[in-house]
Amino acid sequence: MRRAAASFLLLLPAAALAQDPFAGDPFESRFRNQPRFEVRVRVPESGADVHLKTTGPVHYEKDVFWEGTGGVTIEYEDVKITSDHARYDFATGVATLTGNVVIDQGKTRMTGTRAGFRIKEKTGWLENAQADLAPSYHITAEKIDKTAETTYKITQGIFSSCDLPDPEWSFRMSEATVTLEDYARLKDVTFRAGSVPLLYTPYLIWPTKSDRASGMLVPGVGISSRRGGYLGLNHFWATSRSTDLTTQVDLFTGGTLGLGETFRWAPTAESAGIFQGYVVDDEEASQCVTPAEAQGEETFGGCIRFDGSPGVLIYGEATRWKLRLDHVSDDLPWGFRGVVSVRRYSDEYFAQDLERNFDLASAKQYPSDAFLSKNWGANSLNVHLSRIETYYGVKVVQERLPTIEYARRTSPLGRTPFYFAMRSSASYLSQDRGPNLPEGSYGRFDLFPVVSFPFRPAPWLSLSARAGARFTGYTDSYLVPAGPLPNPTSFSGESYQRFYGDGGLTMVGPSFSRLFDGKIGKFRKFKHIVEPRVEYVYASEVDDPLKIPVFDEIDSALGRNEITYALVNRLLARGEDPKSGGAVEIAQLTISQTYAFELAQRLVPSSSPFDPANRKTGPVNLTLRIAPGSVVSVDARLAWDTQANDLTGTSVAAGWNKGDDYVNATWYRSQAQVAPGVLVPASDQYRLAAGFDLGKLLRLDAIFNYDALQELLLEDRTLATFRFSCFEILAEYRQLRTPPSPRRDYRIAVNLKDVGQLFDLNGSLDSLLGGQ
Repeated sequence: MRRAAASFLLLLPAAALAQDPFAGDPFESRFRNQPRFEVRVRVPESGADVHLKTTGPVHYEKDVFWEGTGGVTIEYEDVKITSDHARYDFATGVATLTGNVVIDQGKTRMTGTRAGFRIKEKTGWLENAQADLAPSYHITAEKIDKTAETTYKITQGIFSSCDLPDPEWSFRMSEATVTLEDYARLKDVTFRAGSVPLLYTPYLIWPTKSDRASGMLVPGVGISSRRGGYLGLNHFWATSRSTDLTTQVDLFTGGTLGLGETFRWAPTAESAGIFQGYVVDDEEASQCVTPAEAQGEETFGGCIRFDGSPGVLIYGEATRWKLRLDHVSDDLPWGFRGVVSVRRYSDEYFAQDLERNFDLASAKQYPSDAFLSKNWGANSLNVHLSRIETYYGVKVVQERLPTIEYARRTSPLGRTPFYFAMRSSASYLSQDRGPNLPEGSYGRFDLFPVVSFPFRPAPWLSLSARAGARFTGYTDSYLVPAGPLPNPTSFSGESYQRFYGDGGLTMVGPSFSRLFDGKIGKFRKFKHIVEPRVEYVYASEVDDPLKIPVFDEIDSALGRNEITYALVNRLLARGEDPKSGGAVEIAQLTISQTYAFELAQRLVPSSSPFDPANRKTGPVNLTLRIAPGSVVSVDARLAWDTQANDLTGTSVAAGWNKGDDYVNATWYRSQAQVAPGVLVPASDQYRLAAGFDLGKLLRLDAIFNYDALQELLLEDRTLATFRFSCFEILAEYRQLRTPPSPRRDYRIAVNLKDVGQLFDLNGSLDSLLGGQ
């Protein structure tokens, strides 16, 4: 029995979810080729007559038998039978057929040399048989017995989705009972590549449902550089038409054991969700301990403990977990919409140690949010709960418990020429910024009404003036210590109120434009618009800004007196055919700069000449957006420091997509910046993702992430897909250099056409090559 179960696990194809308990791997969908077993038969139409035809001689005795030779056709409801010779007995309703027998019923076709078929029951047997089932399955057998409407018994058969008689892969069985839209139960099953047997199982249950089918999923097999050999077992349970449950067990020879559950639900067409939980008893977990605790242990780097003290990294035993919850409901009562998104990890090194995705492995922040919102007219109401965990040496936790927000979008104020907008919120907030930094909970109320007056003194010039006021009240505030660097370290227990006036003036124009003809893709007519823009912003200063318990952007809004001037170039285009639609913007170039009449008020003041906030003249900013269609897009931004005569920040994102081929590239570069007590390091990173079909037999996908300052390739992933007529082989190489656990991995899988994944082998190249 154990042998049968083990063999069963090695052969059964995947039918539902990926093994990785959390989604996010950009290549995962290519590895998981879902089966498409769509065999269906038409519901019989009772009361029809049996029609008998032949092109040769007929022997007939009324109400006893009918016998035809030389091309016989028998039709009844959705069944059509042809053969060289046939005899039909009226009393029993049995047709005996010989020579080139073909039985068609719906999408099912069976052929053979001899057959007996009970016409009205649509059951019978066929010798030297072959059955063709949708979408592309083929069965050959010494004998096929159709014992019920959708049930077949197969003797000495071969199953494949490859072309016969020489399939590239096949399952061979001594006996099988197949019930469409249920299961196939096979005995003495051998999987063969060509004529070479590779796997054997004495018993196998195979789902034949076009819908989801409960059962074991394909196992994962691999090797880890630290945890040893790996076997991942998965069971999928279709608990109802709108829910399912996947159980995952991960076994490592080094003693590590993982258990996961994934539950999905979709109770209505506009409501769905997923819960994923995973717990692992990890024998090789990355841990930050004190130097004393690390005595006698292998260390592989330094770290900062949560109490702020220096530590060292070691591998040790720990119980670790992660949790994901996502739910969306667009059909709640009274027009509300609900969204829940939760991401939690037991420790900051879980993702770096165990995730396959670079974005997850390198993440330092894990947000969790829940919204309940409603919009009506110009109004919106939102109830927001959140928890954000950030790991940068120390653990920082911020929580909304909750925030209730009411906002009114800019809309006419009665019948006056004025417009009104408002943002308001009431929050209960909690924050823990780490050792020797503020920790506490408090309430906050914020009200920010704005009145604006837009007017056009000329067709080519538009102006908009606005005035508002902001009040923010806090039930607690920071305690500001004395000294040259008055960084708050705790709450004072005293309330605090902030009030400031806000106003501004925006001018767009005078605008100039020119029409011209040309040719760019499908576009033939163009309009170039040059549009100067000037915006003046004033906000009065507030008292004692150091007392403000900073949580989000609401708290950082302080005194300003500055002007931003910009020159905007827009390129509009439309096709030559007037039916193709109106003009669309295909490119925009904006050059802007900000000048402060007075330095902006700061939450934490700084006198450093290297701090950009201590300069009245800001950098020259350039933004270029190009999107001439759905194929090509470019977004480029740069900031030029006129005082340092140098670029302080640059980013370029470009994309090309055509069918299944794509190239997406980004470049981000920034200079080091000095803020009070904080050094933001320089950055220079390149990222490239591309995928191409290189003919019909090969596809390549690749992702690269390069840090130019470290001269280090942080991520290197290449996936090769080899396509054959009825199966494909996927081979992936992945290198991640994210501390504390850089690693090199491989993954190999085989997907059978219209069946799914046969096996999934993944592991560590460091283990295979003897490195760490």
